[in-house]
Amino acid sequence: MKTQEERIAASLKNKIPFVIYRKPNATKAIAVFQKDAFTHFTSEFDTNGFVFAPFNGIDKTLFIPETDSVKDVFKLQPILFEENKKTNSVNGRDKHIELVEKGITFINTSATDKVVLSRKECMEIEEFNGFETFKKLASSYLNAFVYLWYHPVSGMWLGATPETLLNVENDNFSVMSLASTQEYKGDLNVLWNEKETNEHQIVTDYIVSKLESKKLTISEAYTVKAGNLVHLRADISGEISSSDVGVKKLIQVLHPTPAVCGMPKETAKKFILDNENYDRGYYTGFLGEIRDEKIDLFVNLRCMNIDDDCKNASIFIGGGITKDSNPASEWNETVAKSLVMKKVL
Repeated sequence: MKTQEERIAASLKNKIPFVIYRKPNATKAIAVFQKDAFTHFTSEFDTNGFVFAPFNGIDKTLFIPETDSVKDVFKLQPILFEENKKTNSVNGRDKHIELVEKGITFINTSATDKVVLSRKECMEIEEFNGFETFKKLASSYLNAFVYLWYHPVSGMWLGATPETLLNVENDNFSVMSLASTQEYKGDLNVLWNEKETNEHQIVTDYIVSKLESKKLTISEAYTVKAGNLVHLRADISGEISSSDVGVKKLIQVLHPTPAVCGMPKETAKKFILDNENYDRGYYTGFLGEIRDEKIDLFVNLRCMNIDDDCKNASIFIGGGITKDSNPASEWNETVAKSLVMKKVL
């Protein structure tokens, strides 16, 4: 029987899609290896398998069908490793601050409450091993959805995301309102300022306004830890109570969320596409399982894209901008977020 490393090597050599992932707080991981190199897309989200969607356009969602793949569940042992201490974030500072300033001006001169602005940072890597890096992420971020994805269309991606896009089980669904960021300082009794609480409330209000179910349950906002960061989170759940509210419609309503795009969604999205000056690709897209009995989808945050030669990693980081944002503080937030990926490289 082949090991996971041997299966990964064979799939990469033959350019065959695969994904390895571990759900939040789970002790076992799941590996799904497609049987051939055929490229599958999905836009209906009604077939069992694993999806990998970009930020812009769910009609371009990559898909590994359950019927055309081999699945393996295996025990994931925690590993100890020496963290990478490289930061090299200084070069993009002025450019990102200028982008944030432009975003604040846009908010103050338009009917926009929030826009999420990001940057891409490239980092040279040596002796990269995708499976070992996945295991490092899994050991470091127990309460995150951790994954290693490869597809010849998208390339290789790894991530440890704290944010759920959508869970569906039977006729019940749940979503997460996650926004605002501080560095974790050893305590979850965090004081959130007005800008941060307002930013989170914008996300919650938007999600609630867009969900058609009238049987919503909304939790109070609370602080959660994600690696070296903390965020504000609220949980929203409800019922799929009519035939016209399907999974595809829920995804269309939610993606991209105000936590990764802004509000109003289409206005913020246009500003992002016109001004970030790089293609997010699958960063701030979503990924996860589609199954008859249960659907688990996660927003693709805290992630990186590995080039074909495994010599460079592109790390993606961003933050929510409101009228009260401070450009220098927003830069510092992206630096803190970049450490999530850098520590395992």
